[in-house]
Amino acid sequence: MRSDLSLGGSATQPQVTERISLIADLDDDDADDRPDGEGAFVSPAARVDLVTLDARFTGATLSPTRGREHARLVANGKLFGWGERLPPGVQLQGLSPGRTVLVARWPNGRETGISVDVHGVTMRDGQRRPVDMASQRASLQRTPPARVDLDDVDQVIDDPDVLRVVLRSPEGTPLGPITVESVSAEGAPLDTTADLRLLRTSCGPEASSELACVATAPLRFVVDDVDRRHPLIAARSIKAEVGGAIVVRDAKGKKLQAIRVAGPRRTEAGPIGRYRLAIRPIVMRLSPGGAPSVGGTDAGAIAALRQELAVASGIWGQCGISFGPLSQMDVKVVNPPPPYLVALGDDVGLPASGGEVRLRVEGKPLSFSTKKGWSTRQAALELARVAEKAGLKAAISENARISSGAAPSVDVALRRADGQLATAELVSSSDPTMSVSVGAVDLSDGLQHFGDTDSVAGTIEERTLVKSVDDGDPRTIEVIVVPFFGGGGRIGESFIGSDGSSMRNVVIIDRAGVRARRTSLTLAHELGHVILDEPGHPDDYGIDTPTLLMDSDASDGSPFGPRRLTVDDCVRAVRQSGPGSRIPLLTEWKLSPLKYPTR
Repeated sequence: MRSDLSLGGSATQPQVTERISLIADLDDDDADDRPDGEGAFVSPAARVDLVTLDARFTGATLSPTRGREHARLVANGKLFGWGERLPPGVQLQGLSPGRTVLVARWPNGRETGISVDVHGVTMRDGQRRPVDMASQRASLQRTPPARVDLDDVDQVIDDPDVLRVVLRSPEGTPLGPITVESVSAEGAPLDTTADLRLLRTSCGPEASSELACVATAPLRFVVDDVDRRHPLIAARSIKAEVGGAIVVRDAKGKKLQAIRVAGPRRTEAGPIGRYRLAIRPIVMRLSPGGAPSVGGTDAGAIAALRQELAVASGIWGQCGISFGPLSQMDVKVVNPPPPYLVALGDDVGLPASGGEVRLRVEGKPLSFSTKKGWSTRQAALELARVAEKAGLKAAISENARISSGAAPSVDVALRRADGQLATAELVSSSDPTMSVSVGAVDLSDGLQHFGDTDSVAGTIEERTLVKSVDDGDPRTIEVIVVPFFGGGGRIGESFIGSDGSSMRNVVIIDRAGVRARRTSLTLAHELGHVILDEPGHPDDYGIDTPTLLMDSDASDGSPFGPRRLTVDDCVRAVRQSGPGSRIPLLTEWKLSPLKYPTR
């Protein structure tokens, strides 16, 4: 509050000697998807934008003589009537831009006039449409940098994610300079942009003539410094993250209004909110007890993979998808498994002709017989029966039939009674048609990866590796880091649900894929195959667009590299992997109230 005698008085109205500045409380600080100024009760989380009256007003009454629709009184969160004696701690809440004139009367007969200037802090999109700061969200940038006319605040811009801050103030009472700050999903400061130019703009056809309006340049909310610092857009970009907020502050650092960050506001399937993807990150050691595939040490490996996950999570934030707090993500550093997996019919799945298969498991002989005409599954069931009779545990998993296969191959994972992986060795097999192999993982010569023929099933080494760490929950994605792939030319691969394989929702990347973080975004790309449930690439059957994340061959560390997701990608992600999908990988993650940092 401050003294201001400029508004004068009249015979029936006392002279205005106080001026209060309020913000129309149109944001959603308590995360109930409703403007804070519309509810009959203002929750504690939503009171951050209210102004508490001085103690000297306790016991007085306040009566509006003009503009009562622009503000209201609140006491302990409940609406308080005009003209009633004010209790201690009563607050004023702005409702809409304009000026409210009040008369304060004390029991001793003293009166004074108060002018309440209610300012509007709102946003417009690139098409100049208003954006509701309570029910709508800011979205992360999905298009490359482009030049705009910074002197034309009414310019229509073909960018679905930019937002302009619009200030509406009673004529003659501007708010002054503002800053725009972004905060994380935990409420911690992320980035800020100051000294924003404010240029006069139209207040709109329904606005009162007493209002004056100014607006900023179109602001871009980006995922990292690659976008943030490009000369074309550096002055109007700010880093942000899904679940966080974009906060508008005045020159003193006081919060004015805020809008939360989620997925795209406009899609054919409606607005996309925030979703969480469940990931199990795993770093393989080169050998039992040896060094991890990346990072040099266990701590270095955990840090390296968390950094990679942070980049991928930021990229998928364009679709409102987050991996959750990465500091809480449990990264495992594990040894390569022993040879525990017995593969029947690998690769082509020919039926049995009859014979005896002899194994040695945990140093003890184990044998079973096949009969002519048996399928790979029948042989697997017989092996499981014999193994369990010998005190072992056996898990059967059928693989997808490869393109040249007669039938699917079937794997049998053998474990000791205590649940630990058993060590198996093939001694001999007299069946001339059904192949029997024991899978082994030797990362010293690289992981032997699939080719075009066996891509749906994976190689036996890949299956042995993946099934050793699989948690059995198809709703989680295993992200596995290996030192390198055998044969060169590959830095990442994925197994998706639609392949019909026993291996699904798995991503494997090597240390080269980690190093290529900013140029090809390998992890984010491979996760895209799983999230979109799409084995192909858009440039395989359409126009080559090297700015798209899912482009097959782009590599560019600039903002024009393969880092963008389209609205169609976001819609497909929710349809294929969202809560209503066959195997939901994404769970809806409701926004919760944020405690905005003070400055």
